[in-house]
Amino acid sequence: MRYKNVIFDMDGVLIDNSEGIMSTARYTIAKLGLPALSDETLKKFIGPALVWSLKTYCGADDEQAMYGLTVYRKEYLKSGIRMYRLYDGVYDTVKTLREAGVRLSVSSGKPIDVVNEILADSGMKDFFEVTAGTIFPAKVSSKDEQMKKAVLERPALMVGDRVFDLECAQNANVDCAFAKYGFGDESDYAEIKPKYFIEKAKDLLDIVLQ
Repeated sequence: MRYKNVIFDMDGVLIDNSEGIMSTARYTIAKLGLPALSDETLKKFIGPALVWSLKTYCGADDEQAMYGLTVYRKEYLKSGIRMYRLYDGVYDTVKTLREAGVRLSVSSGKPIDVVNEILADSGMKDFFEVTAGTIFPAKVSSKDEQMKKAVLERPALMVGDRVFDLECAQNANVDCAFAKYGFGDESDYAEIKPKYFIEKAKDLLDIVLQ
């Protein structure tokens, strides 16, 4: 076994919830009275903290962004949370790793209660020892702080799909596998190179268990 602990990001790695995030972001932006964004820009809301995204892509000020967080959360819990699907092979991959004795954890920018609800709904919650996420109503989501909770044993491997995942893996001194099936692109690993690239979830089995 090459890695004793595998740490998963959620959005773009375990689940495709682009429909739920984009729909809820669109609703929130309209409620704030801010200019509508293209679908291409709305896709950039997947991964980073919402407050940061509202400021960066919509020009919201601190007060607007914090109000937007409340609006978004209410709408997401109402309908967006159910707009997701597991990526192909994710359930079987996670199950196989756990049965092989690999310790599993989640480090996500999503609110921790949302992370746990989705894991429970998908039937995967019992596979994970630790889930780390944002504590509402935090103004920022610190991936570095979440990683501190998520690293259970070394050597560890982070599985992510955005530059934020690469950065926190580097800061935590753990290797990273970049999920090319997720929401990121070449710009995410232009400066920080992941140790591995995976085309599908099951590719992790050869990397971790070899």
